[in-house]
Amino acid sequence: MRIIGPSSEAEMVASFLVGELSSGRFGPTLARILARRRIPKTLLTHADLTDPEENEQRRQVLGEFRGYRQDRELFAGFPDEVSWQHVVLSPAELLEVRYIDYSYWTALTDGTRRPTDAARFIRRGGLVFDRMPTEHFLAVAESVREGVTWEPIICVRAGGDDPFVVLEGHARLTAMALASDCLPDEVPVLLGTSAAISNWPCY
Repeated sequence: MRIIGPSSEAEMVASFLVGELSSGRFGPTLARILARRRIPKTLLTHADLTDPEENEQRRQVLGEFRGYRQDRELFAGFPDEVSWQHVVLSPAELLEVRYIDYSYWTALTDGTRRPTDAARFIRRGGLVFDRMPTEHFLAVAESVREGVTWEPIICVRAGGDDPFVVLEGHARLTAMALASDCLPDEVPVLLGTSAAISNWPCY
């Protein structure tokens, strides 16, 4: 891992929302929240992190969307105090990142939560819970091979030697594992560190 520089909660929130905005699963829900609040998508895609009012609007959207700062859903048990920074990982380090402890991702990996095991499961045509197809990940992986660029995945860890766990970007991580031969020498990641992360149920 190579540290690039500091980040912030405001940047994490903005990056999380932009990453989810393009998600086939979560994007429509987020778009509805924005429409109901009469917030333009540009508040996410062209975030002014120096504007406190914008930052608070995005925090409230993420709260409604995924329970951020409301101690529910994905963010149930998530600590308030997290140190954020920009880092880059080698492909080998990236493939050691774990998925969150959630039933879908444990099923996709036969319990390991490792993206390399997800890639093997997908390549053999595995069905999550014996009913949910996984071939859509192959299409996303093809985008990696074509050189598409995305928001960095967001990871968290409890401490220096503790594993990285994905907070946002599971599908992107899966695609990169499927197309690992096409990854650059360094992959950007937004990393949050807090000793209290070890108490987060998804860790």
